[in-house]
Amino acid sequence: MAIESIGGFDAVYDEYFDMVYRICYVYFHGHAADAEDAVQTVFMKYLETDAPPEKGEHTKAWLIVTAQNTCKTMLRRHHRRDKDIDSASHIGTDPQYGEVMDAIMRLPEKERMAVYLNIYEGHTAAETANLMGCRENTVYSYIHRARKKLKKELGE
Repeated sequence: MAIESIGGFDAVYDEYFDMVYRICYVYFHGHAADAEDAVQTVFMKYLETDAPPEKGEHTKAWLIVTAQNTCKTMLRRHHRRDKDIDSASHIGTDPQYGEVMDAIMRLPEKERMAVYLNIYEGHTAAETANLMGCRENTVYSYIHRARKKLKKELGE
């Protein structure tokens, strides 16, 4: 990316950092340091790309897919040590929010991502399916199963 585009990068970084961080945080089950490493990698890829995506939804979709792929690659490496989820810091200060996030972090990866993209990021099931590389009905199944597990675990 050319130096004159750095201002454009700053705007993209400011707008999408929180979203990319939350995606990475979900992938790494609340391991903040790993999520931060992944976020840094995602934005370095964006900065180094020869043809950055167009502004708006294209940029957002590119960052979501790149974040997912970066996290999957990092998870395949064996340099990570598993930590107890209870040792992870929580996003937010509300105790109930922390309990819900802990429960979400314990969901299987695909259910966790479907819940995050659909409910927290506000994507439709079709958009979530596109971002996850699956069918729309599969997304509905992931969310349905996740909700059942969460209700059972949280006693609702």
